[in-house]
Amino acid sequence: MDGGTAVDGETTRAAGRPATIDADSVARMAMDLFARNGYGNTSMADIAQAAGIGRKSLYRYFATKADLVWGGMEPALQASLRALDTGTGDTGAGSPARPRPPISGLADAVAAGAAALPDPGLARARLRLIAELPELLSHSHEALGAQRREALAYLSAAGVPQRTAGYVCAAFIAATFQAWLEWAAGTDADPAPYLRAAAEVLRIPAA
Repeated sequence: MDGGTAVDGETTRAAGRPATIDADSVARMAMDLFARNGYGNTSMADIAQAAGIGRKSLYRYFATKADLVWGGMEPALQASLRALDTGTGDTGAGSPARPRPPISGLADAVAAGAAALPDPGLARARLRLIAELPELLSHSHEALGAQRREALAYLSAAGVPQRTAGYVCAAFIAATFQAWLEWAAGTDADPAPYLRAAAEVLRIPAA
């Protein structure tokens, strides 16, 4: 895969450094193996062999099989953060900037994250597998931790009281995760309408 040499089961470059691998390519190979052989019947050694890399390289990028399925969210998370940081609700040149309502800001951010996914097909395959297997679904609280923290920080910065922000954040994460699963189960190309619809059911009570 990388033109290096195998030493003690580890693919290395000529200079002796571990080879850099394309994490998304490895994840695609893993998803293909899971589809053909079953998630439980596929080992990390099987995945490393199919990817043409050593097991040490694989474990350096993915500590477990679950990480192969739940991974790949960093581009979406970074795009969401940029949307939260830069969105102002401007109405055009010469018009004063108006802060967005907090729920609208979260909806814009999650839609921006969806647009930043490098491979929606891979995301769909991952989500379908998560929906099928309780052992993967059980990782959702940990896997969505970064989104939860950023959403909570955004709501708090927007002036939402702490307890209310916690409730709204939990509802937002749960609703948009369900929207992701519904999108993955279908064939629509764009997940953004599902995500926006999920966010739009949320309300922040008046103080």
